[in-house]
Amino acid sequence: MNFLNVQEAIDQRRAVRSYTAEVPSNEVIAEVARLALEAPSAFNIQMRDLVVVRDTEQKQKLFDASGQQQFLDAPVVFVCVGRSEVMPDDAEDILGAERVAGIGGIRSRMSESALREAGLKDALLLAGFLLVAAQSVGLATSPTTGWDEEKVKAAIGLAGRSDRSIGLVVAAGYPNEAPTHPGRAANRLVAESF
Repeated sequence: MNFLNVQEAIDQRRAVRSYTAEVPSNEVIAEVARLALEAPSAFNIQMRDLVVVRDTEQKQKLFDASGQQQFLDAPVVFVCVGRSEVMPDDAEDILGAERVAGIGGIRSRMSESALREAGLKDALLLAGFLLVAAQSVGLATSPTTGWDEEKVKAAIGLAGRSDRSIGLVVAAGYPNEAPTHPGRAANRLVAESF
């Protein structure tokens, strides 16, 4: 597998909605997922999951939740899921009992909306790493919003789960188009304060 460096991957990444018929290998998908899951998270408790969808029926359900054709056309769709329970079941395996007790004390005082927001932030960090990781191995991506969250959750087996939220849904595959750089507004960089 050949990799672009981080700068190349970021500079070359564009939203692509048209893909070739070539299906990424299991090895490529596994490496993209592995790299994406290296994303940082609050307290390193990893309140996010990455769902890899390749099944045609599952992709149809994602399309039905959004009307976005790229979910059907892409060979793989990634769903970045935020978790909002106080602590994940495997937290002690990751951090050890002492740190879990301290972090659990902090998180147990958080409101439901604050826990949801924290999970979404972790899911969005995961999504950002996913976009760069996919680009680095030659996969194009289309990060999306504009879907019905409850329908997306149902499509991936999380129907009725109020402790899960959807950060981004990302279509991915080998590009069949090469969009030009859309430009970036220079005034989006703010020094010190607005």
